[in-house]
Amino acid sequence: MNRRRLLIGLLGLVVLIACSQGWRRWQLAHPDRSHTMTALTQDMRTYCVGRLLIDLPQHTTSKSRSSGARIGDLNLSVTTGVSREQFDQMVEKRWLEVQGLKGRGVRYLSIPAEHFEPIPGSAIFAYGFRKADGPDVNGVWGSNIFHDAEGYFWEHGTLFEIKQNLNGKDEIAKLLPRLRARALDEIPSQPGLCLNGAFISGFYDMQERENLLWAFKLPRNMGLVVKHNRVGRPQPSLLERNSEAEQEMAAFIARVLSQPGVEAGREVYRAAARSVQGLDGEEYSMGGAEKKSANSFTTNIAAEWEFPGQGLPIAVPNISLSLGSTYRTSQRPASLGAFPNHEDAPNGPTEAEFFEVWDAVINSVRIRPNALTPPPK
Repeated sequence: MNRRRLLIGLLGLVVLIACSQGWRRWQLAHPDRSHTMTALTQDMRTYCVGRLLIDLPQHTTSKSRSSGARIGDLNLSVTTGVSREQFDQMVEKRWLEVQGLKGRGVRYLSIPAEHFEPIPGSAIFAYGFRKADGPDVNGVWGSNIFHDAEGYFWEHGTLFEIKQNLNGKDEIAKLLPRLRARALDEIPSQPGLCLNGAFISGFYDMQERENLLWAFKLPRNMGLVVKHNRVGRPQPSLLERNSEAEQEMAAFIARVLSQPGVEAGREVYRAAARSVQGLDGEEYSMGGAEKKSANSFTTNIAAEWEFPGQGLPIAVPNISLSLGSTYRTSQRPASLGAFPNHEDAPNGPTEAEFFEVWDAVINSVRIRPNALTPPPK
């Protein structure tokens, strides 16, 4: 059992490694769709995702809590479908909890928790005030008071939650006016990034950290994850990272696979450079499968495309898209790592369907017009 769990973990790790981790303006109406087209990709819809535009198949959905971002030092998540009554109840409950928090130790001060409402529909809590002796940013030694802070904002059914942050009440208050609800089909024309049902306005400022993650559920049981990160220089090559990881793990995996009763394998489908609308990236796709019992096989198929990003003078984020699907079948695939027979996995995509959707999505990736406008000098 331990060996089987270890193998599952190894296969998962291999797939995760494969699918982990001018240019400022592109025309909305001209994504590249030079791929084989069936009903899956005949009716694509343009989504604003972060600072990008991406075309996704009809019937693509997102969970109500499927997107989030890091802006500066603040981690922010978005939940859709929240009523004002639910928001008020949540804020009231959390405020009672915050008031009841008691810090332990002599460092904590008898300062009551604070509740602010900088703009309508918002709430900021500051609490856990404590003293610490040490140097400040200028190296001057003294006693400093620290606190924890968290923030909330609601508009038109969209809830923004800003996670607990050290000394963050002023930074949260500064971010709140940049937040607003957004219809799913709205494509903003000003700088900023889109989340599910939300928009965060803001120039593409290289002095402010920015990360985005958004997960989508596509037809035929496929899952897509889009990430982009602000970077000061191009990130290491996707293919080089995968190659190095595989070399480091090769001997260990070979030993595990040679043990009695272990039956697993993988297959690489694509590993090459791939340029998309002027974004020179790389693509990697593979499948991994394991026999779980006499009549049970699990197959994971995954693909990733990554653009390494670039810094000034023309800054573009590091962009990553990954598509995956999991199959549980009673029949052994033609080869371990290959797509299962359609008859044994009718709800999952065939190889042709998987790469049709993958190619259509990747070929449509472009920077939203005005999204990367830098701050005025």
